[in-house]
Amino acid sequence: MKALTKEQIIEALNHDLVAEFSAIEMYGAHAEAIAEDAIVQGVRAILSVEKGHAQELAKRIEELGGEPARPGGAATVAGRAVGAAGAQASTIEMLKLELGEEQQAIKDYSAQVADIVDDDETTTLLEEHLHDEIEHARWLKAQIRALM
Repeated sequence: MKALTKEQIIEALNHDLVAEFSAIEMYGAHAEAIAEDAIVQGVRAILSVEKGHAQELAKRIEELGGEPARPGGAATVAGRAVGAAGAQASTIEMLKLELGEEQQAIKDYSAQVADIVDDDETTTLLEEHLHDEIEHARWLKAQIRALM
C-alpha cells in the first residue's frame, strides 16, 4: 500500500491545481472560438466548474499548510497555447483536446483517491472533482459523437 504523506498530498493537489489552470485557459479560448451555440454553453458550464475546482484546491492546499500554485505559470501558458491553437481547429478537434484533458484529470484524481489513506476531507474533495470530470468527459463524448 502506498499512502501519501501530507507533503505528497500538497504536491498532488498543486499538480491538480496547475492542471485546472491549464484547463481554464483552454476552455476559455474554445468558448470564444466554437460556433455552435449549444456546445459553447456546455463548454462555458464546464469552464465554470473548473474555476470552482481551482478555488477549492487552492483553499485545501492552504488548509494543509501548503502554498498553492498561482495562475500564470508554465502550465497556464501551455493551456493558453493549446487553447489558442485549438481555437484555430474545428469544433470536433477542440472537443477532442478537451476530452483528453478530462481523461487525464480522471486518471490523476482516481490515483490520488486510491493513495490518500488518512485525509478524508481531501479524499472527499477529490471524489467530488472526479465525479465532475467524469460527467464532463461523458458530455464531451456525446458532443463528439453527434458531430461525427
